[in-house]
Amino acid sequence: MRIKDVSHHDIHRHDAHCINQIASRVLRDGTLVAVFNEERFPFHHDSGQTLLARSADGGISWSAPEVVLPWSETSGNWDCGFCELADGTWIVNMTIAGFFKRGVRAEGVSWRNGPKTKEWGDWTWSYKTMGWLGTYVVKSKDRGGTWSEPIPVNVRPLKHGGCRIGCWQLPSGPVLMGLYGRIHGYGEEGEGETTRSALMRSDDGGDNWEYYSTLAYDPASIIDYEEPSLLRLADGRLVSFMRTHVNPSGDAKTMVFVVSEDDGFSWTSPKWTNIWGYPAETIPLQDGRYLMIYGYRRPPYGVKGVVSEDGLTWDEKASFFVAENGVPGKAGTRSAAGPRPIDWENPGVYQHIGYPSVLQTADGTIVASYHEWEDKERPLQYVRATRFRLAD
Repeated sequence: MRIKDVSHHDIHRHDAHCINQIASRVLRDGTLVAVFNEERFPFHHDSGQTLLARSADGGISWSAPEVVLPWSETSGNWDCGFCELADGTWIVNMTIAGFFKRGVRAEGVSWRNGPKTKEWGDWTWSYKTMGWLGTYVVKSKDRGGTWSEPIPVNVRPLKHGGCRIGCWQLPSGPVLMGLYGRIHGYGEEGEGETTRSALMRSDDGGDNWEYYSTLAYDPASIIDYEEPSLLRLADGRLVSFMRTHVNPSGDAKTMVFVVSEDDGFSWTSPKWTNIWGYPAETIPLQDGRYLMIYGYRRPPYGVKGVVSEDGLTWDEKASFFVAENGVPGKAGTRSAAGPRPIDWENPGVYQHIGYPSVLQTADGTIVASYHEWEDKERPLQYVRATRFRLAD
């Protein structure tokens, strides 16, 4: 598979903060909307605020971002997603955490010698004192002019529910939200329990939610199933793709998928693909095929795609790069000799690239949005869009 008419376009950069975790959708009127996270630090931290940008020309140019839900000195939000309901309501889902600018400091030095900012001080200490408060949605009836107060999503029996991308509305009206989390612990690991993926459901347009179904879970607590996507096939079946890790090593393995024939109430057992990368988003194409876009955190790094004829048969050998690299050539750490080149086999924090989202415009152009690192001495993450067409 080859692509053509490729062009890259910045969505948003910041001169002091990382910008990441983007999700995009095309509205019924053809406008593109992207929501993403502005970190309050120059590193990925999950304590920022949700921004929204629009494009009226198919992803070539983007509006100045608007704040959907701002951070405060005591809270932050991230991992946002976007959905336009049939009645025109906009829903943005996100995770909210309690964030403490100071907290109660230990008497000794910080747990790690990390970067400091004038506004927030030692961000590593802030990360240690941050705690998940819940999954929430905000709604807008006026196309983002105003937003509701955050509405809590009841994820019980989960104690933690992490978002990845936006919600999906079924043709019959209910709204589904894909989450990943655990029953026994509030974080992403611990208590001898691996992560499960699940669907939450709302039957009233996003005001009330409940746990609807389990997408995948390993009772032996060996495999993590995380960051689910959702694809509706032409025959009505739903397919969800998930990122996987095995324990105790935490090593990333190939993606799996599950299938539902009853609008998401029950699912098949996970089936392994041969596609290594994460996480994924999948969409139906106008020509009847299906497209998956996913991050690739191995040399040469970047964002990849693969096309399926039926949405169930996928082959890594048919994959292609949408964008390569995204990892800076020089790390921000310095030695007496100056900046040190990163280790491309294990670039540490700089491997955090991708998290792509994808859509197709009315004229057939495919727009993939994702985050990557600037290639600078002090690199920052930013979000951009790549427009392309399939060559065959």
